[in-house]
Amino acid sequence: MPDPIPAFHSVRVASRRTGLSPDLLRAWEKRYHAVAPARTAGGQRNYTDADIERLKLLAQAVAAGRQIGQVAGLSETELRSLVAADAPQGNSPEPADSNDAVATALLSGALAAAEDFNASTLEAALRTAALRLPSDQVLDRVFGPLLLAIGTRWHEGTFPPANGHLATTVIRRVLNWMTDFPLVADDAPRIVVGTPAFQMHDLGAMLAATAAASNGWRVTFLGASLPAEELIRAARMADADAVALSIVHPTDDVRVASEMRALRAGLPDRVALVVGGAGAGAYAGVLDEIGARRLPSIASLRSWLRERQQQPDTALVAGHPA
Repeated sequence: MPDPIPAFHSVRVASRRTGLSPDLLRAWEKRYHAVAPARTAGGQRNYTDADIERLKLLAQAVAAGRQIGQVAGLSETELRSLVAADAPQGNSPEPADSNDAVATALLSGALAAAEDFNASTLEAALRTAALRLPSDQVLDRVFGPLLLAIGTRWHEGTFPPANGHLATTVIRRVLNWMTDFPLVADDAPRIVVGTPAFQMHDLGAMLAATAAASNGWRVTFLGASLPAEELIRAARMADADAVALSIVHPTDDVRVASEMRALRAGLPDRVALVVGGAGAGAYAGVLDEIGARRLPSIASLRSWLRERQQQPDTALVAGHPA
């Protein structure tokens, strides 16, 4: 019998099955010849099952801390042996000091890649962090410090704007991937995440959305600058148990205070309202007035999310348990 005709898959399918972005796939193919996909008559790449399996092995090797340039030339047999050798023994997690070293190294590598304007290396470092570290540590020890370092240098004028835009684009893409990654139960609590009107910086909200998804919440992420009436409508349509907002800049806009009052007034009493971000403290007066819960960090949000999961039937009045 003739050999069966291999199945072919588009770059979109290959990206979904391997967890590697289309840009990263192109970089690995062009620079390291990781795989050599066939081409359609129109020039589109087509991946075989064998290509996808090889890419999965390469992704696992990189997630274990190896450089793609060191492993891209290995055979499938060599890759399988390497991945097996790198895998943690038994079901025990890596020791805390090992995670410390991994987080420090990946944060340093990600920041260096952003400074070098190297999007593929930055994305590889962030995806490796997401695959190798516990979800809490990924946000607290890699993404959070990276955003803080970039933002600080940007405002100081020591980080070129183009590098900042490149880095935030890559960070946004990886956070979106991480938010979609966890399997969430159908009956999981639901949360709407974004920023209020006139607040244009939404990366903090994306961190919050990722934290919620990794802690078993079903997330609806809306992005930046949503007026109160739209947040209210979204919360009702999503049947949300909570609305989480990030406030960063500006910190002196009276319109934001008005939006927050309108939002709390329009949300059902049972829907909790939690607010975080670097600028949230500037609106402490109005947030306290409307009973919104202020959460100063992703860690405090995580604690709140877990507490709420343990009390799913608790009624809420003005954002606080009744």
